[in-house]
Amino acid sequence: MTALKDLTQEQKTEYIIALSLLAVSVAVGVVVGMNEEWFARRNFTAGYMAGSLLSVLLLFAVYRSISFLLNLFRK
Repeated sequence: MTALKDLTQEQKTEYIIALSLLAVSVAVGVVVGMNEEWFARRNFTAGYMAGSLLSVLLLFAVYRSISFLLNLFRK
């Protein structure tokens, strides 16, 4: 717990964003994996991994783009 108290506000924000991206990607992966139109029920794991990976990559790209634009306007 002391390691979390020693973090700066910016680092805490980064950790919260990373955990949020992970949680959203897991939820999207489960939804994609359960979709029987895209993946057979026996291939749930493949659908889950594909959905999670693509969603976290997309969300991270959006996050980095927004962060880049905000840093441009701050200077």
